[in-house]
Amino acid sequence: MIGHTFDYSEVLKLKAACAEHFPDHVHFHDGCGGQYFSLDAKNDALRDFICDYFHDLGLTAEFTDDGTIFTIFENKA
Repeated sequence: MIGHTFDYSEVLKLKAACAEHFPDHVHFHDGCGGQYFSLDAKNDALRDFICDYFHDLGLTAEFTDDGTIFTIFENKA
């Protein structure tokens, strides 16, 4: 899978969608090493929401073992 690069408008859409259903904050990190997102704490319901959100866009969210950091990948065609 290939990592997906976001523009800020896409990030804002994700943050707004999550905020409609959860009080947790989704943080976006963009640097020389690539882009990723993080949560303040593990939340299985929010993780499932994020996975479904990106699945509907043809993308995959991959979370770290602790469930607080995730990266988005494009699905192979």
